[in-house]
Amino acid sequence: MKNIEIERKYKITETIYNDILNFLSKNNVEMKIEKQNDIYFSPLHFPFFGGEIDNECLRIRVLDNKNILSYKKFIPATNDSEAHCIEDEVEINDIDKFKTILKDLRIEEAFTLKKERRKIIYKDIIEIALDKVDNLGFFIELEIISTDNLDKALDIMNEFTNKFGITNDMRNFDGYSYLLYNKGQGKLN
Repeated sequence: MKNIEIERKYKITETIYNDILNFLSKNNVEMKIEKQNDIYFSPLHFPFFGGEIDNECLRIRVLDNKNILSYKKFIPATNDSEAHCIEDEVEINDIDKFKTILKDLRIEEAFTLKKERRKIIYKDIIEIALDKVDNLGFFIELEIISTDNLDKALDIMNEFTNKFGITNDMRNFDGYSYLLYNKGQGKLN
């Protein structure tokens, strides 16, 4: 069974980022802080980057204690559903061996994205990630962790973004990989 990810991402200012951190610390919200290095890959025969819409990605997320291989496919919004990603993940132990396998399959390393992520669970229904991304700036992602009550979750998302002056004009539909690649950080396949 595929995992479905429903989230909203916004490009925010450093001031909004700091306002949210201050709000969370004043309310004694426990935050998990992660340094993430995401290594992105792209097949030579069907490049994931450089198109009008980059709707797929393959990456290894390197964390302090584990390495996670992820494949994501973006599904645009329709009249019947929110935009979402289909995502599959698996932990891998030997990154170098896996890179060799990918290279043998003509899937090359495109670039590495580095970020500091601060994560919290908000009102037991939304995961909030505050990201400081090298070469891109500040972002917030709000992801629904339970789709049992989608309307309530969407209301909580809207309440939170309104509280900090985060508007739909700030919404970012492009993945970090797409943004970084188009900023000239990736190599062409």
